[in-house]
Amino acid sequence: MAGTVLLSRCEKPAAEPAVVPVLEAALSADSYFLWNAGGAFLTITATEAWTLSIAHPEGVPGGWCSANVAAGTGKKNVWLAFTANTSGESRTATVTVASEHYVRTVVLTQRAQGEVPPTPLDLSPYLELPKVQDRDWLFQYIAGDFFLEYAPDKKHPKWVAWPLHNGHLGGSGRTDYWQWDPRIPAEYHPTRGDFTSTLYNNRGHICPSADRTLSVEMNRQTFMYSNMSPQMGDFNGGIWGQLETKVRTWVGGLDTLYICAGGTIRNESEIIMYTTPSSMPVPAYYFKVILRRRAATGTYDAIGFWFEHRKYTDTEPLSAAHAKTIDQIEALTGFDFFYSLREDIQDVVEETFNPGAWGL
Repeated sequence: MAGTVLLSRCEKPAAEPAVVPVLEAALSADSYFLWNAGGAFLTITATEAWTLSIAHPEGVPGGWCSANVAAGTGKKNVWLAFTANTSGESRTATVTVASEHYVRTVVLTQRAQGEVPPTPLDLSPYLELPKVQDRDWLFQYIAGDFFLEYAPDKKHPKWVAWPLHNGHLGGSGRTDYWQWDPRIPAEYHPTRGDFTSTLYNNRGHICPSADRTLSVEMNRQTFMYSNMSPQMGDFNGGIWGQLETKVRTWVGGLDTLYICAGGTIRNESEIIMYTTPSSMPVPAYYFKVILRRRAATGTYDAIGFWFEHRKYTDTEPLSAAHAKTIDQIEALTGFDFFYSLREDIQDVVEETFNPGAWGL
């Protein structure tokens, strides 16, 4: 994975341990960050106890990078939180993870304010992403750990994609920090009125708030209007909410889910109406595709969901009847999901699903 830096082994112990120990440290993103990046996950995989420390060679008072844990045993997703770099110089921090037998280091670089990344972001490590159609309107929310591709003419996301594991869940709660993404010009924003004037008056999250509760900053980014879709209350609080809750029950142990979701805005036949005053489309259908990696076996499986945007009765609870293969969702949406998977794995996980494996 991009951002992995593995350095030297410590001096060899006098006697080899009975079981060869493991200590790896890998970032969830590239090791170069924008000046206002909120943070990143560092995944530590170990078979013995470890400690974590951070050095700031520039001598920034208090440091610009901090970790939410300083020690542990086994595998852990550690959140590294950053403060904004408002200076004209880039800066570094060295994260060191040490166990009895090994030392691993990861060097982080945060760019100066206004500094342009030297190369386009490599998207291949992000399994949750579908093929991007317009990189000029691709936005990465680093604190929130999700991506979306925006349709400026529709003032609506084409899709939102995010990973989900236990490291994303914590105690921040729901912040209700509604905000517009300042990177999107104002003429391409919806207004608050677009979510109040019709039956479709809910600001429906695509990446759910409850999927991002490790920190306040992480949760706040889910309240960007770029992550919203105008939804019927009975849908948002009904079948769509049921699926959001169900998905979080699939986050067990060290497994990771890779998720992409959105509403249909591509064709007029997939749009119910346009809102006032900004002519934002109300999708006629919503989709969600989920790829799961089992940590214990390194194997993958996947499932897709497709919903008509309407009220669902008590006799229509979430079930296998709403599920489809990834291939079927691709045919309905025109998106190419999980394209970064090795081709032989992609073919298998996209053409079938097992409802029982998902508790359906």
